[in-house]
Parts: sequence; C-alpha cells; structure tokens
Amino acid sequence: MLMEHNLLKIEGLSVGYTSTLIANINDVVQKGDFVVLFGANGAGKSTLIKTILQQIPSKCGELFLKGRSISEYSSATLAKNIAVVNTNKHFDLNLTVYDVLALGRIPYLNLFGKLTPKDQRIIELYIERLALNDIVSNYFYKLSDGQKQKVLIARALIQDTNLIILDEPTAHLDIKNRIMIFELLEAIALKEKKAIICVSHEVDIALKHASKVWLIDKHHNFIIDRPHKFNTDTIYCNLF
Repeated sequence: MLMEHNLLKIEGLSVGYTSTLIANINDVVQKGDFVVLFGANGAGKSTLIKTILQQIPSKCGELFLKGRSISEYSSATLAKNIAVVNTNKHFDLNLTVYDVLALGRIPYLNLFGKLTPKDQRIIELYIERLALNDIVSNYFYKLSDGQKQKVLIARALIQDTNLIILDEPTAHLDIKNRIMIFELLEAIALKEKKAIICVSHEVDIALKHASKVWLIDKHHNFIIDRPHKFNTDTIYCNLF
C-alpha cells in the first residue's frame, strides 16, 4: 500500500550550476506530505526546486515522479503532475479572480481553448472549498496580498496535480495571513491528499504545520527530519 502513496523519489541527487551546491539528496515525498524547505539565501533552495521542475539539469542522481524518471516527462505532461505557486502575484491584464482560477485548467484545454463542463465544475469546487465566492468577480490586482495568495493556491488545486510546489507563499504577508496560509496548506495536504513542498523563512509557523522538514545548512548539507526534532534556535544555528 505504501508504494501507492509514493509520489516523488529522490535518489543520490546533486544540484548546482557550474559547481555543486547540494550533494547526495535522498528522500521520498508521499501523497499527504507537507514538506517545508529551509535554507539561507544562496544555499541552493531555488536550485533544488528548479531541478525538480526540470528547469535546470541535475549534476548527478535521479528524480522519479510516480515511479517514472522525471526526465521522461514532457512539459505538457509535467504541468498535469506538478503545480507551482510563486511570489509573482501580478498579471499584466485586468483579469478577474475567476479568470485567474481558470488558468489552472490550461494544461487540459483542447485546441479551441474552451473550458468544458468538467473544467467549470472543478473551478466551482475550489471556489467553494476555499471560500472565494465573495471575491470571484473582483479584479485580481485589487485584492489584498493574502487574498491573492489564496487565489493562486486555489489555481494550483484547480490544476489538479498531485504535487504542489510553493516558493515563499507568505512573503510580504502580515502575521494573520501567514498563519492562514500555513493552516490552509496543512489542510490541503491532509484532506486533498496532495504532496506539498514549500520554500519558506517562516520557521515558527512552518514547524507547527509541516509534516517534514528539509534543511539546507550553512555547510550545504541536506538534512531531513520531522518538525518536532527542530526548534527555531536549532534551525537558525544551522543556517548561519
């Protein structure tokens, strides 16, 4: 049964550009996992995420998604398996919240680019689940930062992937919205059985909600453990 829940397998992975930043990463991410990735600026967090997303090649090692080498996935197929939420909350066009949510269905649209009844049902489902009904007709650019991040998380869910990767989802948010986002992510992992990897500097809040910690320490060692094995002091001592 355990193998059915394994989603992302990392075997002997080393990442970097001209030189190796992090070497010999080994782990398995399962459905329902909420992984928080900590590391100082320049430690290699973004490099690891870009390697998982196949935006840059690995130095060595293997990545397997659902038992298949991730390098075998086309960009279109990868978009049906991994959704990404980054800190860019701005759109050039005057899109409504519904328009932004509908972007999550792009990997599934036919040549005519028209939403099907199934697409519409999925969008409506997550409008309801994330309580976006009151803002769905509003223009995205007019939302608060907390609302924008909630909409982008909903869009990732609407993309209907098993793995969601978030890059600093609470950056520039106030404390109320930081807590709200982490509570939401924890609930999504548990209730929706999604695997979530979240890059964050929110040590105190993240440790309360994550199920696993990935820590890149100041020597570029990759440490994996459960949140209860860490506290704020141990995290910062390892980072700086």
